[in-house]
Amino acid sequence: MEAVEVVVIGAGVVGLAAAAAAAARGREVLVLERHDSFGRETSSRNSEVIHAGIYYPAGSLRARFCVEGRRELLRLAEAHSIPFRLPGKIIIALAEDDLPVLEDLRRRGEANGVEGLRLIEAGEVRKLEPRVRAVGGLLSPGTGIVDSHRLMAHYEHRVNQAGTVAYNCELIGLDRVGGDWRLRVRDADGDEMELSSRVVVNAAGLGASAVAALAGMDTAGSGYTVYPCKGEYFRLSGSSARLTSRLVYPPPTGISLGLHTVVDLGGGLKIGPNAFYVDEIDHGVDEAHREEFYQGARGYLPELKREDLAPDMAGIRPKLYRKGEPERDFEIRHEAARGFPGLVNLVGIESPGLTAAPAIGRHVADLVEEALSS
Repeated sequence: MEAVEVVVIGAGVVGLAAAAAAAARGREVLVLERHDSFGRETSSRNSEVIHAGIYYPAGSLRARFCVEGRRELLRLAEAHSIPFRLPGKIIIALAEDDLPVLEDLRRRGEANGVEGLRLIEAGEVRKLEPRVRAVGGLLSPGTGIVDSHRLMAHYEHRVNQAGTVAYNCELIGLDRVGGDWRLRVRDADGDEMELSSRVVVNAAGLGASAVAALAGMDTAGSGYTVYPCKGEYFRLSGSSARLTSRLVYPPPTGISLGLHTVVDLGGGLKIGPNAFYVDEIDHGVDEAHREEFYQGARGYLPELKREDLAPDMAGIRPKLYRKGEPERDFEIRHEAARGFPGLVNLVGIESPGLTAAPAIGRHVADLVEEALSS
């Protein structure tokens, strides 16, 4: 039976970042991914936004790792020629009642260490984005976009220099045997194999709850139940494709940051995401939602044309709360205190997971070292 020091389940951006960080400390690392390449789910189906850290409660892991991760991500992108841009973002007030929300977001962002935030009046919003209707805004000049595929390719390369990323390998069994974890894996041909590892890092995204359950955890009792929440995007064409030059966001809703404009690295523009909970993983975009997008965005984009909206792509976020429930922080912990030594769980890693990935990876590498030394 093959034995390795560290197995990471999931080759999304966070799993790859964690694997690369552990490998950089001299650990033998194997990444198992059930799909045929990296980032097939949440990591490649999002806005690719480099978040500044505005929205998240002070002291939360989401706030801490977003701010730290952004700094590391920009250094990484510059050092390794990973394409990115910093067009900036404006969170707008659609009505006077929204202005206190922007003030609260400014205070929260500054408490999190976000630099450069500035409240602006309607006239400055019009000057910066002439085709946006708003009564005011919160300007975040440090918000940007990054090529998530190139970022994951960079991490994959780093892992493969010292370890292995194995695709088409699905985890089907996870048991504690002696002082190690025994994993059963099924490959694309249906063949099964076993291996052992001292530490298992569960970075399976939408499948993280299932992996924790395979290890024997009571996921409901631990608060690790994942609720898939789908978000669709519509691409803009014609005259609507030039409506904004920055990311423009309405005030956030209870389960999403609202239908915002997304400026991509190629100069294109899309709107999204909406947000609704689903029971099945389906990445299709329902063309019937065009009217929802049109009505939802025309309040701040009065020149938007319905016929310029076309289905683009969809992503599914692994939320830890249902509609109407309080938002939850990331769950990242070594589970030794719960009776599962050597198991590091990452559950509910949604936005700003892409931005936070470098910092999360470093933190997980710390937890791996803790697990190996205990």
